[in-house]
Amino acid sequence: MSDRAQKPQVTAQSHANASGERRTTVPSERARDVMLSVGECVYTWDIKSDAIEWSEGAAELFCLRDDSRITSGRSFNSLLLSTTATSREDAIRSAEDVDHGKGVPFHLQYALSGSEIGTASDIWLEDSGCWFADDDGNPERAQGVVRIINERRSLEERLDRMSRFDPLTGLYNRSHLNTCLEQVFEQVLQSRESAAFMLIGVDHFDLINSVYGYEAGDAVIVEIAERLKANLRKVDTIGRFSGARLGIILDECDERSMLVAGHRVLNLLRDELVETDRGPIAISAAVGGVVIPQHASNPRLAFNGAHQALLESRRERDASVISYRPDPAREDAQRKSVAMAQKIVSALKQERIHLAYQPVVDAVTHEVVFFEALLRLESEEGLLLTAGDFVDVAQSLGLIRLVDHHALDLALETLRQYPLAKLSLNVSNETACDPEWLSKIAIAAFADPDIVPRLIVEITESHAAESLAEANRFIDSLHDLGFQVALDDFGAGFTSFRNLKTLSFDIIKIDGYFARDLEANPNNQAFIKSLVDLASLFDAKTVVEWVEDNEAADFLRDCGVHYLQGYKFGKPLREPQWPCAVYENDVVVGIDKLAV
Repeated sequence: MSDRAQKPQVTAQSHANASGERRTTVPSERARDVMLSVGECVYTWDIKSDAIEWSEGAAELFCLRDDSRITSGRSFNSLLLSTTATSREDAIRSAEDVDHGKGVPFHLQYALSGSEIGTASDIWLEDSGCWFADDDGNPERAQGVVRIINERRSLEERLDRMSRFDPLTGLYNRSHLNTCLEQVFEQVLQSRESAAFMLIGVDHFDLINSVYGYEAGDAVIVEIAERLKANLRKVDTIGRFSGARLGIILDECDERSMLVAGHRVLNLLRDELVETDRGPIAISAAVGGVVIPQHASNPRLAFNGAHQALLESRRERDASVISYRPDPAREDAQRKSVAMAQKIVSALKQERIHLAYQPVVDAVTHEVVFFEALLRLESEEGLLLTAGDFVDVAQSLGLIRLVDHHALDLALETLRQYPLAKLSLNVSNETACDPEWLSKIAIAAFADPDIVPRLIVEITESHAAESLAEANRFIDSLHDLGFQVALDDFGAGFTSFRNLKTLSFDIIKIDGYFARDLEANPNNQAFIKSLVDLASLFDAKTVVEWVEDNEAADFLRDCGVHYLQGYKFGKPLREPQWPCAVYENDVVVGIDKLAV
């Protein structure tokens, strides 16, 4: 044995056996107790003879009655779980490191099979040590520490499961579904076959949660997952894509087979009620899918394609299954939306979104009563974009709240800077549900009460019709603060007589569509008269937008419209001529109201 192989020792003492070899002795009694209490033991392994010497208590630690089963590397390896990591010998012999006299470290994990050692469960071990070479550089001896890591292994397995599985359904989560999809792409690109990815979206899931409760909603998702798992092929993969959406990877599947599978899914879900503690619940769903790699070249495009198809399926509303196919026009529109979103974010950061003010005048005197504050976005190239160019994108991509908060800040600053200015400001449907926006305007009202009678908040007819109770709470809150509230675009949507009776608007703005070609369009004339009469029943002032000429202005005045707005009376300007006080001998004697 070489000098290098004799250097390290794992125990405090050593002695010679009958053959004269130096063998590792057991640690002291105190050291033994300490090591057993922490679940550890040490060993020395003569690789050439395959003999292993363990510290005292090793057999007890491994739950063995017969310590002869761990006296050699071969016998010890026979106790290992076959599916666990490489054995110590394999780990050492496959190592490319060279022993320079201090040993080569190794570290591995494996498990003792419960069936082999007679325990109810396997025992996981962590094995850390060093091997030492003979004069030829071959492994000759190893020594190390074996530690029981069942608790740590159990925690690692739980964390691993959490990283791959959805806790509610037990299905793969979105992240691991993406990993599976990546593997499918590798396979189909090599085999030149096709597969498919489908998204199943449960209809009206928010309504299920609100009516039956979240526990019932969870029960619905679990039941759907069980039904789908029970009816899938073994080669297919299912996962929970998001809250009420499940994703399925269909192996070896063309477009026709995907559509057939999609209709089977729909029938599977809708043909039987889901029983919950809150009662039976009927399920309907929409399905969208994409064939890969023909119509999607990577997992991201597959997800996006299936999502687009799912949205289209929901629009069809006839239990259809939609297969995604690339559409240059749609993809161009999406790219433009993304580019516009980037412009919006950049403009907000650089304060290039500002307000332009269009006068609203008295229908009889044409004096300016107030200005509507309209959004404008100045691009980096200096182009001026109107609200119609970017507000829809901001709403669809969730940016409208930021835009509305910025617009309110600008409007409040204008009111503070110009004490006689009076403004109206439109609020999107999303922001009308935002307590932070309402809190901001309330703080402004308490800090500067003078602005309250000079700011009118406009909400759209679509919001009023969509959520009557929500709109009513919003209007009441603004009225409690002292602000006036206007209904914008009246006549363009579906506001009913009952809705108008429930919602107390101060001003009703009639959609400008009805002001077009008034002289030659008797239908628009009739609509205008009817809408004005309807508004008068609720003591609301009326505004008509898009007034372009004298004939329209005169007709609207004669119909009893209170205020007019349109290019005839002025285009939106960033710096209009604000009303100002009239002084005589340093005393205010009147206000210049501006006539146009």
